[in-house]
Amino acid sequence: MLDTFRRDLRHGARMLAKNPGFAALAMLSIAVGVGANAAMFSVADGLVLRPLPVAAPGRIVTVMATTAGTLRNLNLSYPEYVDIRDQSRSFDAVVAYTVFATSYSIRREDTAQRKIGMFVSGNMLDAMGVRPHVGRGFRGDEDRAGQPVAVVVLDHDEWMRSFNSSPDVVGTTIRIGGVDLTVVGVAPRGFTGIDHDVHPSFYVPLAMWTTVLDSARPDDLVRRDGRARQMVVKARLKPGLTVEEARADVGQIAANLTRAYPDTNQGRGFTARTQLDALNARPGGGDGPLVMMLMTLAFAVLLVACANVGVLLVSRAPARARDIAMRLAIGAGRPQVVRQLMTEGVLMAAGGAAIGLVLAFAAIGAFQRVEFPTDFPLKLTFALDARAFVVGAAAALACALLASLVPAWLASRTDLIQVFKSDGGSRIGRLWGRQALVGAQLAVALVLLTVSVTLYRGFAFELAQGPGFRTDHLLMVALQPGLARYDQAKSVEFYRELKERAQALPGVRLATVTSSVPMKVDTFQQTPMAPEGFQFPPGTENVPTLWVRVDEHYFETMGIPLVSGRPVRSTDTAETPAVAIVNETMARRYWPGQNVLGKRVRLDLRDRMMVEIVGVAADSTNAFIGLEPLEMMYVPRLQHPIPQGTLLLHTDGPAAAMAGPVRELVRSLDPDMPVFGVRTMEDFYYMRATYIARLIAGSVGVMGAMGVGLAVVGLYGVVAYTASRRTREIGIRMAIGAQPASVLRMVLRHGLTLTLCGLAVGAAGALAAGRLLPSVLSGLQRGEGGIDVAPLAIVVPILGAVTMLATYLPARRASRIDPLVALRQE
Repeated sequence: MLDTFRRDLRHGARMLAKNPGFAALAMLSIAVGVGANAAMFSVADGLVLRPLPVAAPGRIVTVMATTAGTLRNLNLSYPEYVDIRDQSRSFDAVVAYTVFATSYSIRREDTAQRKIGMFVSGNMLDAMGVRPHVGRGFRGDEDRAGQPVAVVVLDHDEWMRSFNSSPDVVGTTIRIGGVDLTVVGVAPRGFTGIDHDVHPSFYVPLAMWTTVLDSARPDDLVRRDGRARQMVVKARLKPGLTVEEARADVGQIAANLTRAYPDTNQGRGFTARTQLDALNARPGGGDGPLVMMLMTLAFAVLLVACANVGVLLVSRAPARARDIAMRLAIGAGRPQVVRQLMTEGVLMAAGGAAIGLVLAFAAIGAFQRVEFPTDFPLKLTFALDARAFVVGAAAALACALLASLVPAWLASRTDLIQVFKSDGGSRIGRLWGRQALVGAQLAVALVLLTVSVTLYRGFAFELAQGPGFRTDHLLMVALQPGLARYDQAKSVEFYRELKERAQALPGVRLATVTSSVPMKVDTFQQTPMAPEGFQFPPGTENVPTLWVRVDEHYFETMGIPLVSGRPVRSTDTAETPAVAIVNETMARRYWPGQNVLGKRVRLDLRDRMMVEIVGVAADSTNAFIGLEPLEMMYVPRLQHPIPQGTLLLHTDGPAAAMAGPVRELVRSLDPDMPVFGVRTMEDFYYMRATYIARLIAGSVGVMGAMGVGLAVVGLYGVVAYTASRRTREIGIRMAIGAQPASVLRMVLRHGLTLTLCGLAVGAAGALAAGRLLPSVLSGLQRGEGGIDVAPLAIVVPILGAVTMLATYLPARRASRIDPLVALRQE
């Protein structure tokens, strides 16, 4: 068997070497499809597909909350986690966690750093099948609500950075959130936590929540409502059980809780989701729709590549008919012939995969240059790793084998007598097969180009419209006084003095402090909110809404206009009535067609305060370009003090020039105050919006160009082959008086028919794709109705001109045939 395979490989290599042009074109076609799919898989893997770094990640599900209607808080409260942990019958283990930012120092006298940690239930490491690299995990008695034990497990990378990989770290005391915690273990290398996006520096038992977290309430771990719902719950399915069975199990637990706690759990259910489903269920839909679009387009490129290779192989079949017939005549079996042709397909796949992976590596480089403008330690990476290599190799093999299948089947049915008497027969069937493949290529290419033009026009429109806030002459400086052991009163005084002194710096027009910056999603905060008089679905009392705590001059500094009412004032303090400004999206959602000023909203914070709306701000892009604005509420910072804030400076000259003076100013106020996240809004917006938008549109555009290139090559090949097979007919026509112009029209007519059929089918597909694009990026057709046919009006003439050029070249050559030479041809 092995010797037979080797002989087939040698023979296949010789046959490909005899036709280097054919082999190169086939391998390049495969390489285009492989490169697109491997690159897009790497992007999809980094965004949503990569499994958690735990044992048997396929058995890990996320338990999420559901509520009536579309209003929901997906996270659970600590008591709800305990109920699921103790009552579920579908899980081997249930864990809870939440990510938090806090101060961190090795010794009490060291300057604190800002680090991202994770509160976890004590069984997290054991439940995930993770064995500590050094020391141990948490014991059961170290995670009991109301009985906290000050222990911590370090992340492996943090252990290497802070302790130089010392095995003596166990027993060391470090300071987190102003509290001394004892290190009991170090997580293993490669374990980056159980959150998809964030790589924490350490893990702290959930029982330490109210001890470590300054903003925590004493009853956070016993409350079931509102702000207490901050736990992400994951569970490991028991062997043999399905997600559907787990979903029914947690649904029953939710029903029991509704009966037991009607005030907080009425209309609130639980569901179990796979990791991918859980990511897509996040508010805003996650990255799933975008990833699905990119993967679908890449697969379309692969289909075009397969069709192109198929056209090449079918066109080559008559030239090989006599060789195959000769092998059959001297005793070769038909299975051997099929195996030989499939082996040649494997060789083409190997060559195409090698080239395609090189192309994918170059494409991934563009995504690796994306700098996520965040202070969180994201673990989103785009790499051409082993999984991407497997995808690329599988795509290459599938493309070559699928393309080889029909020619191999036709070859196995060769009529020996007809082949030796003529040139291989069955021309009509093969011709129609080639024409169908070329038509499909043109159709898919039109869809790819239309989608890319639609995205480009959509992003260009959004970028031209602007984000709704100032991007030039604006400097952002992130601060967290808690890292310097400031209490709330001292933090308020620090921000006041910092803002006053920054306002006095030469070159500064305006200075303000805010808790969040538009499009900087890692600083977004939510508060449970209920507009007075608004009827939520049954069982829903409030809805989590984004809120930003701002100072006076915030709207002037950011360049966000007020539609009505007034901005935040310096007189809006804790001693004055609570007020808020809402954006237009929130106003339309809860008070359509009404005067919003004077309306009241209940914030379900510690004291369930009522706030009066005193202004409406214009909508601005607050999540990502191409997405509809989210509902937003602005409240005075002095009425809701913040532990962490961002100083915004509107400057006369280049904003970057003020970075040095601002750092010196902070140092003069407190040498121990850490400053981080110093960047201009212009740079931030470019990386967060412009670069990513251009990268997405460019990626789709490149895939569209690939599809068009392959389709044009296929069309050229079919028209040229058809003309070559009609050489004798053309010679006879010209010998009896036909003019070259009539021959040119005859061949062009054939190419035009193929082109029109492909474009007609492609136009229908493009219109269908246009309907789906708003589900991927909801803001691309903002304010527009129906289907945008402008991309078709742009793409169809371009694609038609290119394909007609590919038809004209062989037609022109056919019209110049010498009749005497043509009549001598068999």
